[in-house]
Amino acid sequence: MTYAPGDASVLTPPPAHVPAHLIQSFDYFSPPGAELDPHAAWKRLHEGPAIFYTPLNGGHWVVTRSKDLFAAMQDFEHFSSHPFNIPARPSGTPKTIPLEIDPPELNRYRQLVIRKLSPRSLAPLEPGMREAVTRLIEELKPSGGAEFVSACAVRMPVELFLQFVQLPVSDLPRVRSWIESIARDPDRQAHAQALEQAFAYMAQVIEQRSAHPGEDVFSTLVHAEREGQISREETISMALNIFFGGIETVTSALSFIMRFLAENPKHRRQLASDPALCTPAVEEFMRRFGILNLGRTIKRNITLSGVEMREGDRVLLPIHLYSLDDEMFERPMDVDFHRAHFRHINFGAGPHRCLGSNLARPELRIFLEEWTRRIPDFELSPDNPPRAQSGAAMAVTHLPLVWKVA
Repeated sequence: MTYAPGDASVLTPPPAHVPAHLIQSFDYFSPPGAELDPHAAWKRLHEGPAIFYTPLNGGHWVVTRSKDLFAAMQDFEHFSSHPFNIPARPSGTPKTIPLEIDPPELNRYRQLVIRKLSPRSLAPLEPGMREAVTRLIEELKPSGGAEFVSACAVRMPVELFLQFVQLPVSDLPRVRSWIESIARDPDRQAHAQALEQAFAYMAQVIEQRSAHPGEDVFSTLVHAEREGQISREETISMALNIFFGGIETVTSALSFIMRFLAENPKHRRQLASDPALCTPAVEEFMRRFGILNLGRTIKRNITLSGVEMREGDRVLLPIHLYSLDDEMFERPMDVDFHRAHFRHINFGAGPHRCLGSNLARPELRIFLEEWTRRIPDFELSPDNPPRAQSGAAMAVTHLPLVWKVA
């Protein structure tokens, strides 16, 4: 191999402790075949070593098997969340809180918002969610088709979250552009620029909440700042983390779910005929179509499944591979709403388990209930194939659907 300094598209010399037989040229932003089916593309890694090293994107390990992924997610003593991004953001970029904070310090940040994001606190929002989802579907229904990602997968979770934090829906376009860059753009400068713009936007939001606090989660953070528990920069960073986390997961999950249902009429009929199945269906879809590739940094030397990792090494944890592992699930690539268990770590595991999952689950369930009630039969547009993309958060980026109008 020929090595050169750089990030996404060039090869960085691997450290001396990396065995030559474990080095592969692998770009997690574009695995072969990911534009058609990212999960199938990643699943092929199970045919190779459990852990390997790639010199792309600054150089990092890739962990592929369920037992190692789970162990790494739980072990914050060796696998630090800071820095989080692969490739690393330019120096001077503000730390993302609490995403890049390790225990025990992490705990004080999570405690600030854990009640506000609990199932009990979020349950009263469900009628408003259902009303907004129903309105959106009814708007789309007479058209007989739509590019689902832009018309619904993006719009629905952004609108719901803007409503949740009491921000104007007119902010949707720029919010979406930042999320796209941060989640799937391998260009470090573009990533940093989007983050800088988003940080400035959130700084204005927090300034407004400081002047006019309410009952929303951002106002909760402002109150904690006034009590001296966190700084203004930490307030903005936490708000931004909640903001992006509350949108991207649902957008990406919806895109994969609807592509699958468009291609599988049997599963569509199951949900349309038995709405109660939508609850287990959400868990099965989250198991089958996880989206996250998480970055970690080795804090202390460790050997994982016989592979030596040293302090400073970067590690990619494609946690969606956990539930696609034949060692963990029987027929892992099949979607089965009646599985005995839906165990997955696609909302994280260990100290960084996603608090926003309590918001994502009812959003996805309500959407499935209302869509299959109103548009039970739909399919892919025959002349306009879908496209997908890998990255820190995988997604279907183009999904034309068609249906009959009564």
